[in-house]
Amino acid sequence: MSLSLYLAQVVGLYLILMGLILLVKRQAMMRVVTEMAKNRALIYTICVIELAAGLALVVAHNVWAWNFQVIITIVGWLLLLEAVAYLMLPYRVFTKWVSWLNKKSVYWIGGFLAVALGLYLTNIGFNLF
Repeated sequence: MSLSLYLAQVVGLYLILMGLILLVKRQAMMRVVTEMAKNRALIYTICVIELAAGLALVVAHNVWAWNFQVIITIVGWLLLLEAVAYLMLPYRVFTKWVSWLNKKSVYWIGGFLAVALGLYLTNIGFNLF
């Protein structure tokens, strides 16, 4: 199995699960994000983990072909860029950014987008259809 197909399976399933969680547990997730934004140590820890995941994806799979592989590459770059931005932003700016994004509409859009991309990647990764 190629690395791209393996990552399509892993990233696809992750996106489906997280997208469904965002849609089904939207209110709970909004409370979690609000509380998380108050804890600098937790923010740092999450960002360092996100940085490692983003670096791993970018180094292992930096493929800019115009097919499913580019989605995996973009996910890796988004993880990496978000982690670096959050680690470098002043805390005041970070909390404003989080409060701006912590809205029902963002969870709906993000959840549906994640599920759609996840279904697409999972279909390719597992050769379902």
